[in-house]
Amino acid sequence: MAMTAGLLPTPAALSPALAEPENDESVEPLVIERVTPDAVDSDSTLRVSGVVTNTTAGGVEDVTVRIRYSRHPFSGRDELDEFASGAGWQPNAPGPDEDVADTLAPDDSEEFSLSVPVEDLKLSSYGVYPLVIEALDGDGERLGAQYTFLPFTGEDDDVPSVDIAWVWPLMAEPQRADDDTFLGGALSESVGEDGRLSRLLETGAQTDLAFEAGDEDLVELLGLDEEPTEPTPEPERTDGATAEPSDAEPTGDEPSDDASEETADGGGEADAETSGGDGAEDGDPAGAEGVPVTWAVDPGTLDDIVRLARDSHDVLGDPIAVSDGSDPAREEHQADLAAQVWLREARAVLAEDTVVATPYASSDLASLLRNGMTADAAASVEIGRDAVLRALGLTADESFALPPNGLMDDAVYEFLAAEGAHRFLVDEAAKPPASWLSTTPTAQAALRPVEGGPEEEPFALVADQGLADVLAMPSRGPGETELALQRFAAETAMIAGENAGGERVVVAYPGPDWNPSDELASGVLEASDSLPWLTPERLADVELADPDDRETTRQPLTYPNNAYSDELSSTYLGQITDVSREVRLFNSILVDDGDPFRPAILRMESVHWRDRETMAGATRTLVSESVQSHLGDVRIIPGEPVTLASSTGITGILVANDLEDEAIHVRLSVYSENSERLSIGEYSDEFEIAPGAKTTVYIPLSARINGRTELHASLQNGAGEPISAQATVIPVNATGLGTQALLISGIGLLILIAALAPRAVRKWVRRQAARGAKDQGKDARGGDGNPDDGEEPTGREDDAEEGGASADETSPGSTGHTGTDEDGNGATK
Repeated sequence: MAMTAGLLPTPAALSPALAEPENDESVEPLVIERVTPDAVDSDSTLRVSGVVTNTTAGGVEDVTVRIRYSRHPFSGRDELDEFASGAGWQPNAPGPDEDVADTLAPDDSEEFSLSVPVEDLKLSSYGVYPLVIEALDGDGERLGAQYTFLPFTGEDDDVPSVDIAWVWPLMAEPQRADDDTFLGGALSESVGEDGRLSRLLETGAQTDLAFEAGDEDLVELLGLDEEPTEPTPEPERTDGATAEPSDAEPTGDEPSDDASEETADGGGEADAETSGGDGAEDGDPAGAEGVPVTWAVDPGTLDDIVRLARDSHDVLGDPIAVSDGSDPAREEHQADLAAQVWLREARAVLAEDTVVATPYASSDLASLLRNGMTADAAASVEIGRDAVLRALGLTADESFALPPNGLMDDAVYEFLAAEGAHRFLVDEAAKPPASWLSTTPTAQAALRPVEGGPEEEPFALVADQGLADVLAMPSRGPGETELALQRFAAETAMIAGENAGGERVVVAYPGPDWNPSDELASGVLEASDSLPWLTPERLADVELADPDDRETTRQPLTYPNNAYSDELSSTYLGQITDVSREVRLFNSILVDDGDPFRPAILRMESVHWRDRETMAGATRTLVSESVQSHLGDVRIIPGEPVTLASSTGITGILVANDLEDEAIHVRLSVYSENSERLSIGEYSDEFEIAPGAKTTVYIPLSARINGRTELHASLQNGAGEPISAQATVIPVNATGLGTQALLISGIGLLILIAALAPRAVRKWVRRQAARGAKDQGKDARGGDGNPDDGEEPTGREDDAEEGGASADETSPGSTGHTGTDEDGNGATK
């Protein structure tokens, strides 16, 4: 393994700080590109190569590079930090040097290479030796220097050793507010081919992965639109460079006994060579190779990736804007193809190793339990298990517990033990070394038994803090990866060389937000296999020693004082409780007793929000607004004002369920503003509505007094709690026209008929009398029906009738009898 180191301008700048450089564009005057071999013995030749750059404003004369070292090894791990800072011990033994350039102009660079037989260095014994590479000008002024380390295995073959167990994190901070709203595009970038989570997946797999989508429908292939209830068959590798799942979809069906022998279409037969290795050792998963790793996942992160991959979703441009009362810009994105590919590869890779999980979204268990929110703590474990199954098609090893941030007080410990864990992966601050101990204790440390916990004896697996600091060193600038790799070799060599007695295991756990270069991530795994003092060990195989062989090398379970102040505050959790009340109200109207906002509540209770108050507040606001929006989707659709044309009637109230995925059960409450004027009869007040459907409820009404009044209608849950702040107002106008009005009209019609009937009879009689008189006149004149003198009948009666008035109507004193005089003129007698 080649090792190089970036050299800073002054020794004081060389510290084990974990942050990336502030100025990524700065050029270092001295960069060490290679130091070989990674561990030297007496037969080795030490070679150091790199580049010198003139970073000054003027030319530099007679540039030389040299090695300085010490023949005395470090005596303890704490000395490594002091030496790396440049403020500690300064070695003075001279090593080889080389003239690099007679003149080096500003910004010009020259390569160099130094070599020396290790036997010429006269190193005394096994250990880690200080090594300084310096660049000097002709006046002896230092241009740049690098403080690094030289592990030496000694002259014999009896090299001390220590086991190393790797925990490889696949975690991120919560990425969503509600189910459909992402707080930004960071997760999409992270699961892309060059993203953080993809790089961690590939380097941890220790094989090339295929991040091309192919022609498959990955949503269907991965069963992202289904809810698996049991682990799915393990995906099969189709070749050494591709990890693809089998055709079996995560439907929850039990795989058949020969499922592992079946292959995907065109995938060929599965055998020991499909993973690119020569076969697995006894007890290892089929196809596993390289250094064994245990994958530490956050179910909340996996759940976010599944949602990203499943279908369309919203991505906010600036979620902080909601804190100012503004609406953040939203952009709708389709299902993320990169997330689908990542899940496909993750299922194939993680199926070969142990998977352990934090609570969902790394919920702050200590704060939740301290504030009496035990139900939320329990939900974080239960929902976390479901999320791992849904994302990976497998279950995490429930015998392991990963308390958030690696710390747990007694309440958290007892809670996790009650959930079935007996192995607890913790930070070194939770189980510090015993005060009398000067060496690195083994990772295993017994814990007190818990009543109601598993039968197995509980113990802690303590992650080494020194290794965690090394793994978090900068690794993206020139030479930084090799600096970190050489420090890793030095740290582990120091641990192995300690005279601790007995076998020991050291746990390397980088931390949840680890973002190394590919070279560092793959390099530490390669070093774990190649360095002669390291023996890779599977974490699941690490057990407590027998009671008779144990030595108490660690303090009792400890919860540091500063951890209390770091917890989510009671005030903050009180605000979460307010949102939870809104969620409870929404849940109370769901038919299937679902709790769709529970993951959102758990995400707000994550330890990641401890020092991010502004973003936490914005997320809380977004979730609350989403709950209110969902409640608003169950609504009464206002109609037209109601007019009662009688004292009774029926009106319909239309209720809509605009929720796309949830059936609801609600109660409709209707009351009259003035019950003396308008009363309400019996109606069906409780009913269910399917997703996206509407229903009409018919309300009988009875008006006692004409006039205008109002109905107030609201929707409630089964307990009578209103689900909206305001009722719907329906105006009602009772006109009083109805049965009584029809009766009065009918009586009036009868009176009119009775008044007009005599007149019609008299009129008919007159007509008959007139026709009789005409007939008699015809008989007197010859019976031919025509008058001899050619005169026509007068017809005045008809004319009078046609005029609209008869003689008896127009002459008040008349008798009503009509006739003709002797001249044939009409007369009234």
